[in-house]
Amino acid sequence: MQRRIPKAALWSAAAAALVAAVTPNGPAGALPQSDPSPQPAQRSMLDAMRRDLGLSPAEVRTRLAQEAEAQHTALAVRRALSAPPAGMWFDKSLGRLVVAVNGPDDARRVRGLGAVPKTVRHSRETLRGVVRQIADHAGRGIPGVTGWGIDERANGVVVRVDRASRTTRTAGFESAVRQIAVRSRVPVTVERSDQAPRQQNGTIIGGERWMPGTDGICSIGFAVTGPGHLQGFLTAGHCTLKANQSAYGKDGSRMGTSNHGGAHSVNGYAGDFGLVTVNQPGWKLTPLVRGQGGSPVTITGSQQGIVGMSICHSGQTSGWHCGEITRIDQTVDYGTTVISGLSFTNACSAAGDSGGSYVSQPGAPKAVGVHSGGGAATCDVGGDTVTIFQPIDEPLRKWDLKLVTGTP
Repeated sequence: MQRRIPKAALWSAAAAALVAAVTPNGPAGALPQSDPSPQPAQRSMLDAMRRDLGLSPAEVRTRLAQEAEAQHTALAVRRALSAPPAGMWFDKSLGRLVVAVNGPDDARRVRGLGAVPKTVRHSRETLRGVVRQIADHAGRGIPGVTGWGIDERANGVVVRVDRASRTTRTAGFESAVRQIAVRSRVPVTVERSDQAPRQQNGTIIGGERWMPGTDGICSIGFAVTGPGHLQGFLTAGHCTLKANQSAYGKDGSRMGTSNHGGAHSVNGYAGDFGLVTVNQPGWKLTPLVRGQGGSPVTITGSQQGIVGMSICHSGQTSGWHCGEITRIDQTVDYGTTVISGLSFTNACSAAGDSGGSYVSQPGAPKAVGVHSGGGAATCDVGGDTVTIFQPIDEPLRKWDLKLVTGTP
């Protein structure tokens, strides 16, 4: 008879594995021994991952420890290679980082760093060149074409088409794309879907509600500080289009100013991110994001998303939900604007989540991005889930901002 392990013991083991995995130079023997149980915020993330990814407690423990190791390996790979790898993703069946390389020397370096090399034909620069050609043909948008970008695992490019909105211009665009594929010898896949993406409008705590004037409802991303003693939070750019608009918190009181001076909102090819200045008495910044059941999750830093890795997001409409990153560095045509550099997940979302927080690794949660949009499928309405976020590094770099962080 198989011995049944108590649930509490599995969660304790999961917590210990997580802390060991994400603490630099922190062997398991160096962990505090007073309370091995996961804290409420950590437990909320683990519970959500069990629910949304269909994993057992033991599988969550293993998966997150492997992902933490893969994140460290990815940083080492980026430093070791002279050019960006053709692709990089977490393979959950192997539990390791896979890196697409173009030659035996890079394969040896990657293998020596603990990743799995996969030799492919096309370099990252070649794939980006094909993406640029497709973008040139698309111009300001083609009816029925919802986006395009690199397909890391396939060493090719993907073009996304709305099945319900296909027109003669769409067919002509597809023909041009096929010709680009033939000339470049790069595989280009056309994905047809009925989940056309749309931008979802809708104390400073990520995932909670904020209101840009009278223009709707959005979600807070992450609290930040900046030059000149600036205090504020990041959100979606399509929530901050109007300059110097009053910003209100979930209780209806004014917290500050959206897009102060008119230079703190991006909603175009360069991205979908905006900044709200918090300058009203009684409002203060925190490193927190609203987690499962409202439990706070403390942000400890930031990191880049990797295809295949798990991620959780918080929004004022859908709450806390988890999934996997399915693509990075994608261009999306929302119908009203074309935006590049976005990432896709299969975590469900809904209108009003725009600007909300994307977080990874329960042991030491990192900011990964802010919510941009999604398809027709929501957490209440079924279908193929398409959820889109803006990576966090671009707004931090553009406005010289620093995340407000804490210790979990």
